[in-house]
Amino acid sequence: MAHHNPPDAVMPVRAATFPDGPDSVLLNPDIPQARWRGERVRAGLRPRTVLTGLAGVALAVLAAASGSGFGAVFALGAGILAVGVSLFAGWYSAARMLTDHRHGPGSPCRLDRVRGEFFFRSRDFTDLGPASYAVRTLIAGVGELHRSPARTWIDPGVPREVHRVVWQALCCLDRTRAARVLVDELAADPDSVVGQLAVAARKAVLVMDDALDEVVQHVHGCVVLTRAWEAKLRHTELTTRTDHILAALPGHAEVRRLTEAAEALPQNVFAYITAARDITEAGAFPWEQPPSSWSRLLRILPRGLSRGTSSSRALARRGRSGEGQS
Repeated sequence: MAHHNPPDAVMPVRAATFPDGPDSVLLNPDIPQARWRGERVRAGLRPRTVLTGLAGVALAVLAAASGSGFGAVFALGAGILAVGVSLFAGWYSAARMLTDHRHGPGSPCRLDRVRGEFFFRSRDFTDLGPASYAVRTLIAGVGELHRSPARTWIDPGVPREVHRVVWQALCCLDRTRAARVLVDELAADPDSVVGQLAVAARKAVLVMDDALDEVVQHVHGCVVLTRAWEAKLRHTELTTRTDHILAALPGHAEVRRLTEAAEALPQNVFAYITAARDITEAGAFPWEQPPSSWSRLLRILPRGLSRGTSSSRALARRGRSGEGQS
C-alpha cells in the first residue's frame, strides 16, 4: 500500500478572529482556488493601501524631478517609505484574509457579510440549542482529518468528501432556522389544530437533528480510525528508532574485552611501581609495613579492658549471692 502526497490546498478549517472574539470557521468547498486568489488580491488592494502607495510613488517622482538638495532627498525617502509601507500592508492584509476579520465599525468584513457564502462559523449555530455542539464537533473533525499524518496514507479524495458532506450537513441545518422558529410559535398557540401543526413541524426538525447526529457519528468514526493509524505509525517509528539506537551500542564481547583490559591495568602499574621502589630503595609502602607494637597494644588493650570488666561484674554478682545466702 503506497501513501499519497496531497497537494497543497487551502485548509478547510481555520482559527479566525472576529469582532466578537476568536472562532473556528469551515470554508465553503465549492469556492474554487481562483476565487480565493481574487479575494486575496482584493484584500491586499484596499483603498487606503492603494492611495498610500500612489502618494508615495508621486512623491518619489516629484522628488526625483526636482533635482538635488536636502528637500528632494527627504521627499524621495518619504515616497519610497510610503510605497514600502503600502506594499507590506497589502501583503499583510492578503495573508490574514481568512484569519483576521476585524476591519473596524465602518468597514465590515466582506467574507462575513452573508452567512454560509464563504464559510460557516461555529457561532453561527449557537442559537440552535444542542445542534451547536454537533456543529463544533463536525468542524473539529474535518480539521483533524486534514491535519492528521494519516492523511498521506488515504486517498486525497476522502478528506475532501468528508469536508463536502459536513458542509452539506451545515447547510441543511442552517435551513431549519425558520422551521425551528415556527415550532416555537405553534407550540405557544393553545389551539388544538395549531398544536397538531406544531407536532408535525417538530417531527420534521427532529428528522434533521437525527440525520445530523448520524453524520457526527460517522465523522467521529473516521477520526477514530485515523487516530488508530497514527498510533501505529508512531509505534513503528519508535520501534525503528529504538532498534537503530540499540544497534549502535557496543556488544557483550566488546564490553567484556574492555573490562578485562581495565582489570590488567592495576597489575601492570603495580609491577612498575614496585620495581622503581626497589631500584631507588625508597622503602616499603604503608600497606606493606608490619603493624607497630603501639598499634598492637591499642588492639589488645580494649580486649583486656572488656575481659576485666566482665570479671569484676562476675565477682560482684557472686558477692551479692553470698550475702543473700548468709
